[in-house]
Amino acid sequence: MNDDRHFIGLDVGADELTACSINAAGEILIEASLPSSWERVAKFVDDNIGKEFAAIGLEAGSTGTLIARRLRENGYTVHVFETRQVGKFLKIRQNKTDLNDARGLADIARLGIGVVTEVYLKSPEFQQLRTKLTLRQKLVRHRVAGEGAINSVFRLNGGRLVNSRSATGLRRNVDAELDRLRDVQGVDLKRDIRPILKICLATRNYLERLDRELTKIAENNAICARFMEIPGVGPISALSFYSAIEDPKRFPKSEDVGAYLGLVPRIKQSGRVLHHHRISKMGNTMTRAHLTMAAGTMMRQTTIDCAMRTWALGLSARVGRAKAKTALARKLAVVMVSMWKNDMPFSTKGADAGQPVQLD
Repeated sequence: MNDDRHFIGLDVGADELTACSINAAGEILIEASLPSSWERVAKFVDDNIGKEFAAIGLEAGSTGTLIARRLRENGYTVHVFETRQVGKFLKIRQNKTDLNDARGLADIARLGIGVVTEVYLKSPEFQQLRTKLTLRQKLVRHRVAGEGAINSVFRLNGGRLVNSRSATGLRRNVDAELDRLRDVQGVDLKRDIRPILKICLATRNYLERLDRELTKIAENNAICARFMEIPGVGPISALSFYSAIEDPKRFPKSEDVGAYLGLVPRIKQSGRVLHHHRISKMGNTMTRAHLTMAAGTMMRQTTIDCAMRTWALGLSARVGRAKAKTALARKLAVVMVSMWKNDMPFSTKGADAGQPVQLD
């Protein structure tokens, strides 16, 4: 390793970041607190080290991702590390401070890739699509919580909120139940329910517009349209997988995508003892959930003739529905990345039993 090489760790906060530079021997050379902007980091590197001698390491995160992207665009060497693994590495130090975290990130950059997994930095186009999906997920949770609160108030007063498929249906069902409780129970809940209903209706209306937009994006994208040929895979699942992977050639073997998305079991070995535990859940939670829902939809459908579904139902009879659904989600991921890499359509006759699958 070149002795002139500097390894810089950045502990990035919302407003400020801490930078620590070390040499190849691990000796601290420079420490500094800077505003959280890529321009100030670039100036720090240029003034003290030089772009050609600097390797920068930081955790994945909203502010850190933007800084890393801008630095790379301007020719700096930047490594973005997986947050959970970085956290375990940093726990080695007795005291958690911003400076110690920056020093630890510099050490990770110095030790090289493989000590901690490096995160794939998405392009702005894919990141924007990912942002839409993340926003949708958060708003769905918000909608479910709000409507659950309304239903809880109804149940406390002897009522019940009928499930609704649209904002119009939600308004109609809530109004009908409010009138019924007032006439039958003599309870007027409008003052309590109306503000929550207003929020829920606004959320539903926005989600309906967003779903139409995402569906149009999926239908106009050749890759996602091909994914949607798979029974159970809808626009959201297709876009979620597409935006999570971005470049299928990152996976030399299609089977590697299962581990990337946390859909393979963890293994613990000590001497002659080898245990297979539940799935690692190391990948993206949202995409893993979308694939699992797609697998569940495929297993519930009864009008399709698909070898993957037949395999999953047979597995379900032996090990249970939950494990079979997880195994099918993993197989879906492998099939989808293989279709993408090879520019092939989905075949209902292929991808049946395949290779033996370790269950969670």
